[in-house]
Amino acid sequence: MGRFETTARTYAAHREPYPPRFFAAVADALHLAGREALIDLGTGPGLLALGFAPYVGRILGVDPEPAMIAEARRAAAAAKVEFPLIEGRAEDVPAALGPFDLVAIGRALHWLDRGATLAAFDRILAPGGRILICGSSPFADEKNPWRPAYESVLVAWGDAREGRHHRLHENWFEGSRFAEIATVTAMHRHEIGPQDLIERALTRSTSSPAVLGARLPDFRADMLAALTPFFPNGVADEVIESRATIFAAA
Repeated sequence: MGRFETTARTYAAHREPYPPRFFAAVADALHLAGREALIDLGTGPGLLALGFAPYVGRILGVDPEPAMIAEARRAAAAAKVEFPLIEGRAEDVPAALGPFDLVAIGRALHWLDRGATLAAFDRILAPGGRILICGSSPFADEKNPWRPAYESVLVAWGDAREGRHHRLHENWFEGSRFAEIATVTAMHRHEIGPQDLIERALTRSTSSPAVLGARLPDFRADMLAALTPFFPNGVADEVIESRATIFAAA
């Protein structure tokens, strides 16, 4: 069983979203003409690729998890978007699939082998191409007062062995031929409740149903007890920042 097999069905519905204005802002910053080819490495259920689809000419997704590939196919069919998908490792993408004007990576950079992935960029990125490292997360301040309690339960219940993979790689491109050239952000506000956040927690590799196993009911109860005081009316606004850090060959 892959890390994300038990999370695939609910990942797109409950992970922090990328709002439409995010994709529009990135397309504007990059002056996309609608003819570009984009590859989404670690595509999961296709959130980034399908979001960028209206702004480019071709999209392709790569992911090692069969269940995620299946979800991406379902999402593409629902959106009536042509979205070829390859089950495999992002690091192994052959040059013959490219070149690509844009390489998008969402919540997957920390899973990739750095050396092999940089070599893949050299194979598949078109001259003048851009790499988009994307993410979306709730603000860690008074805009989302529930977040410390949520994170505390995640830490208490999460699998520390899996957690070591989840470190952020702020200097991932350091020493490579790629340099940061811009960052694009977009804020998004939407309504959530405790059950939404519990389902989100179950999409993470550190607290997925596969990791929790028989402890899952107790995890749900613990998370619900921690979150309920912050949602006296059952729901509240969540404020999220989506961002794309853009890299290009120096």
